[in-house]
Amino acid sequence: MGPGRLGVCLALLFAGFAVAAEPAPTALPEVKVEVFSDFQCPYCAQFAGPIRELQAKGIEGVRTKVEFKNFPLSFHADSQLAHQAALAAAEQGKFWEMHDLLFANQASLKRDSLLAYAGKIGLDMGRFVKDLDSAKAKQRIDADKAEGQKRAVNGTPTFFVDGKEYSGTKSFEQLKELLAGEQLRQRAIAEVPDSLMSKGPANSPVVIEFFADLQSPVSRPASSVLDQLMARYPANVRLQFRNFPLAFHPQAGLAHDAAMAAAREGHFWEMEAYLLEHQDSLREQDLIAYAGKIGIGETKFAETIQQHRYAPRVEADVMDGLKRGLRGSPVIFVNGRRIDGVPGLPSLIEYVEADLAKK
Repeated sequence: MGPGRLGVCLALLFAGFAVAAEPAPTALPEVKVEVFSDFQCPYCAQFAGPIRELQAKGIEGVRTKVEFKNFPLSFHADSQLAHQAALAAAEQGKFWEMHDLLFANQASLKRDSLLAYAGKIGLDMGRFVKDLDSAKAKQRIDADKAEGQKRAVNGTPTFFVDGKEYSGTKSFEQLKELLAGEQLRQRAIAEVPDSLMSKGPANSPVVIEFFADLQSPVSRPASSVLDQLMARYPANVRLQFRNFPLAFHPQAGLAHDAAMAAAREGHFWEMEAYLLEHQDSLREQDLIAYAGKIGIGETKFAETIQQHRYAPRVEADVMDGLKRGLRGSPVIFVNGRRIDGVPGLPSLIEYVEADLAKK
């Protein structure tokens, strides 16, 4: 994912990254690539080279895992048996060698040719023939096809990068860019977990999620009501902040970038309060100066917000909100029950008391 900002519905999404900030960066997560492919598909053959290069070489600085998924299409007469051959070769640790031969010889995928390929890569032929026609191979193909259909795969090649779907061929350079961006996205999310934007006991019987735009004028009174509620129930309520900036607030992006940078350093709530108090005069230099006052290194903070390092953390909350039907903010969930707009304290107390009574 490249740098920049992308509006999604009312929500303002961002992307882009900077160098790691203190504390020490978390270990790089693994990026999982799942490829639904058909050995008789010409487009899959084009994509096989880049995928094979990725599988064999990897990408420097990016931990990757490639999983091949069998998805023979019904109108390719020889594809099913070719997939069975690949799985039979896999039983002897030669899946990728057979993979390469099948794609290199798409015009010759009849049984005799498959047997010849097995001999060429040095397989035990008796075992290969047995595995080629085994129920195990057919069941594996059926399972992969069922998985693909469940995930709405309707053509090949289709691939998923950590669950995000892509279709068609990509060059190795395009794959490298895509995977590097995905790993940075994962790291940004991992560096600002929910715990850095919540307060109250982790095992509280009542959990309140607060979806807010930090430049929205109605976020401030909503936050004030929630503060009053937290003061009343310090041992029984946990408040979880969720980012939901709106596209028509021009400084919302800066505000949420700053909040996430502060959260990384353990100062989210101080920054949140400052942002809500200064909604009409949000300037980058003022935010940097305030970061210094609360114990955050100004140079690192400035670098982080200027490069939008934690924009993917904001995006993750926005996408969650959109999936839950949000189109504006603030929205509050009390143990999953939704309240739109600024809630009244008596109403919140009623919700909390009802949930505590159940416990």
